[in-house]
Amino acid sequence: MASRKSLAPIALDADLRLSQAPALRERLLKALAARSPVTIDGGDVAQVDTAALQVLCAFTRDATGQGLSFSWGGVSGVLRDGAAMLGLDKTMNLPVA
Repeated sequence: MASRKSLAPIALDADLRLSQAPALRERLLKALAARSPVTIDGGDVAQVDTAALQVLCAFTRDATGQGLSFSWGGVSGVLRDGAAMLGLDKTMNLPVA
């Protein structure tokens, strides 16, 4: 079986709030459809809200359910704190700080 080529890392925007959630969802759905390993870089996230965290949770759930390999290339403190505040850090498979 041929190995699947990894997609370019998906860099999350610094402003990751409700207004950005639909575009983020579309990017992540394309990554799921490609069925290739995905790296998400959240190192630049400076603002995050529940809507964006829900999109990321849905992606991690769906990727795991489909057996898609994904990893975090970077996680800002803001992203980590927002996820932890809602109890989503484990669900999102965030790396331990």
